[in-house]
Amino acid sequence: MIDRTLDELDWSTPFDVDHLLDQIAERRGKAISLLPAPLPRDGAGGLVIERERDIVIVYDEALAPLQQEHVVMHEAAHVLFAHRGVTLEDLTDEELTELDPDLVDSAHRFAKRDGYSGLDEKVAEITAALIWLRAGVSRSMIPVRHSSPEVAAANERFVAALMRRGTR
Repeated sequence: MIDRTLDELDWSTPFDVDHLLDQIAERRGKAISLLPAPLPRDGAGGLVIERERDIVIVYDEALAPLQQEHVVMHEAAHVLFAHRGVTLEDLTDEELTELDPDLVDSAHRFAKRDGYSGLDEKVAEITAALIWLRAGVSRSMIPVRHSSPEVAAANERFVAALMRRGTR
């Protein structure tokens, strides 16, 4: 089942995370964005937030880049196979306060590592490993994918502030 699904995808050379996520987004009918965020140290390294029009893969910004890549592929596998995850009510207050309130309010469903069945976790983990086997050593690091206008505007303000500071 996993190999058959992965065989249906187009594997770019060099491997490109954006290209893979675009294909998964097309299959699911929703845009996918990546959001690095500070997640609780004793919690999952990533989670999926499914909203009405898009899907957000959140990964722990404190992880090493290789770990971040693996977490993104693991969470992307959950999205690819449409694993159900948990509902908003299943999350703890601490987990909710770590995220943007607007993001939480618009979420239909969350998916975090301990929110799936054992089989879903195994499928996601095997899929992430198989993605890296297919990608080989020629791959791009996680690109910045922020589809939210609020995030894009915040990034632009940050860059503008850095530029102003550099010209003084």
